[in-house]
Amino acid sequence: MKSTKKIFLQLFLLLIVVSLLAFVLHTLSGKTLKTIEARAAYDVSAANRGDLLFNEFYQTFSTEQSTAFLEKLGKSTTPESAQWSMEQLGSPDYPVSAYIIEYVTINHAGEKIPCSGVVLIPEKNASSPMPLLIYQHATIMTNGTAPSISIQKASGESNTLAGAFASDGYVVAISDYVGTGQPNCLSYPSEYLYADSEAANGVDILIATGHLLDQLQLSTNGQLFLSGYSEGGQAVSALAKLIQNDYPQYPVTAAVFMEGPYNMNAAMNNFLDTPGGVVMDGRPGGSLVCAKAVYAYQQIYDWGAMDTIFNKPYDTRVEKNFSNPTTPLIVLAANYPKATDNMFTASFLASAKDGTVAADIAANNTDDWVPQMPVTFLTSSEDGLIPASVTENAYQKMLAAGGNVKMSYTQYPLNHLQNYMQAIAQSKTIFDSYVNAAN
Repeated sequence: MKSTKKIFLQLFLLLIVVSLLAFVLHTLSGKTLKTIEARAAYDVSAANRGDLLFNEFYQTFSTEQSTAFLEKLGKSTTPESAQWSMEQLGSPDYPVSAYIIEYVTINHAGEKIPCSGVVLIPEKNASSPMPLLIYQHATIMTNGTAPSISIQKASGESNTLAGAFASDGYVVAISDYVGTGQPNCLSYPSEYLYADSEAANGVDILIATGHLLDQLQLSTNGQLFLSGYSEGGQAVSALAKLIQNDYPQYPVTAAVFMEGPYNMNAAMNNFLDTPGGVVMDGRPGGSLVCAKAVYAYQQIYDWGAMDTIFNKPYDTRVEKNFSNPTTPLIVLAANYPKATDNMFTASFLASAKDGTVAADIAANNTDDWVPQMPVTFLTSSEDGLIPASVTENAYQKMLAAGGNVKMSYTQYPLNHLQNYMQAIAQSKTIFDSYVNAAN
């Protein structure tokens, strides 16, 4: 008996030693997550939108690391798509320095609040001006994949943009959006798929990036590009509209909208009407998007108590899961059904089809303006999450109104996840044509 206890104690002590050693090695390797702690000195109510509250150099990524980011991304798509995309993107030219920033933006109520993000800057000659890309990121279900967090894990869109754009000479700025990212921002509710908030976050990180570049004594070449994928497609359309209408001092050279839910009613109805639900990577993608979006909208539009919207047990589960931005994806995926409509009450579904809920959702459509800047819509005929018809209808609507728009399809017809890499490659080809023409 004593021998068994002794062995157990030795194993326990060994486990502690190994854990401590792993922590030390992790720290010494520079991989400890850097976060901006909440500071009482922040008085954002007295600040201007776009003011840079904080910036911290995180790390410089080598060209070899940029290549590794893209090779890792290639595993999420087909071999043919990965090879084609890598050929289009070419070899990285510059190391990339990543800065984690916190800046002033506004939420749905017009309140000034802190928001975080990441800015990627190629290490070029200081006298060589660079094009600027404002990128709006796709849906994230947990805070660990927010751009200013995932950049430190070499696992998210920030690293993709570092490899695809920044390493080729573009300055890239990516907002975390309201309610996600750094600790100082997590006390504010997420405003997921709320178009006005996404647009505000985008224009304010544009302003903040200008302040950062001024501090670093760097400059852009005057070319401004906008892009985003999935939620980011909707977000970048909202951003482009805001810049065109209210910020003429920032003329947009070109924009690419990729796989976005430009008509939110159509996108939500697709989730609700698809038999068996919309599944992504084995997870109930449609119901997770619906749950997160409805939770965010309920707080903005005051749709009533959760039990008037969600059937049990989701009426309490949604609050528990989505009020905490750090809820692990594995927990979310295990707690929501594939058949999305099972989550909602009959009265809510009726209102979402043709009622006040549908009207509120429609307020977040971003296909209701006429682009004067060159805009390319990019989609895939095999996207089951955001059907190609959503993109095609947005394009046709803007074209009929006289918009400066084009329509294109990705090289290979793939699903929403597999399509991302080639969409990035094709958007870069479009932007490069303007950069090359200016040189």
